Amino acid sequence: MEERIIGILSDLVAVNSVNPTLSAGPGEGEIAQLIFHHLKRLGLEAELYSLAAARASVVGVVRGRPGRESMILNGHIDTVGVEGMEAPFALRREGDRLYGRGAYDMKGGVAVMLALADSLAAHPPAGDVWLTFSADEEDRSLGTEQLVAEWLPSVRPRPAAAVFLEPTEGEIGVGHKGFSWLEIEIEGRAAHGSRPEEGIDAIIPLHGALAELDRIRAELAARPPDPLLGRPSLHGGTLRGGSAPSVVPAHSALRWERRTLPGEPPQAVASELARVAGAVRSIPGGHRVKEGTVFIRPPYQTPADAAIIRRLQAAAPASKPVGLSFWADSALMGLAGIPSVLFGPAGHGAHAVDEWVSLKSLTHVQAVLQEAIRGDC
Repeated sequence: MEERIIGILSDLVAVNSVNPTLSAGPGEGEIAQLIFHHLKRLGLEAELYSLAAARASVVGVVRGRPGRESMILNGHIDTVGVEGMEAPFALRREGDRLYGRGAYDMKGGVAVMLALADSLAAHPPAGDVWLTFSADEEDRSLGTEQLVAEWLPSVRPRPAAAVFLEPTEGEIGVGHKGFSWLEIEIEGRAAHGSRPEEGIDAIIPLHGALAELDRIRAELAARPPDPLLGRPSLHGGTLRGGSAPSVVPAHSALRWERRTLPGEPPQAVASELARVAGAVRSIPGGHRVKEGTVFIRPPYQTPADAAIIRRLQAAAPASKPVGLSFWADSALMGLAGIPSVLFGPAGHGAHAVDEWVSLKSLTHVQAVLQEAIRGDC
């Protein structure tokens, strides 16, 4: 089992699938083709879902017996950039550690899925097992968003559960935070620095926004923590404005991120945005203020009675349900009505230059999923 996983992971890491919107990478087209042909060689049904030029997701299926419940497995096939890494596309083994870009996040999980495809093709499961390989998870999750919109409605019977093989250190992820990107823009009027009375400074009023954000941050930090996910949070993201030190700035913009918890009312974040905008408007000076939401991804909590949690715990008694601080594509599938969990390998260095995944953990994840699938899916 180990050598098979190493061989598959080596092939996956060798393909540069850096997300083009993050580090000007080539995208997922090549790795999607590799996965597609792997599935077809096994005699499985497979289909490519084009996202954009040189970008695609893949869906394959191992058929089980008609009328039985089906399951989805998911892994994303894009990675972050490779700046500062030596030989990022060559898998290197040091004892139990397998190094390379994406080995941990999350081509290791994808390798497990392909190894499971090999096994399940030879020994079909009780019900259908859908293998979904998504593009763009590292940016805006457009791949899984497309699969939920275009592929999922056609699946019959409707899958009973989904397992996302993100690295979870062998624990069962049953909830994760969401996030909102929010922005304040201030319009002023440019003028020569020697004649400030002719201009309207668009940067100085930001002190009102920053002070209000700090108050909100303190309020969030004072809330009782969620048992699994802790507290909601807020942090500054980007700050831009002005054109030169000698020019009264005509424009500024402040963007921040708010991490949200399951159960938080959406209007809470909107109310915070209004507070920040109001703090800027209260400062005299003639500037104009515009606020808005740039991007939102919701939090997700797996239903407590979801059978997939019990099935994974039965197959891996040492694994416990945990909350995860990061956002994942599982929210999109879960909010589409498919109870979703995260279960994946241990390792280190997601997005870092020393990324590695534990080989022992990969084989453990495969064995657990094999056992979970062997039951009545």
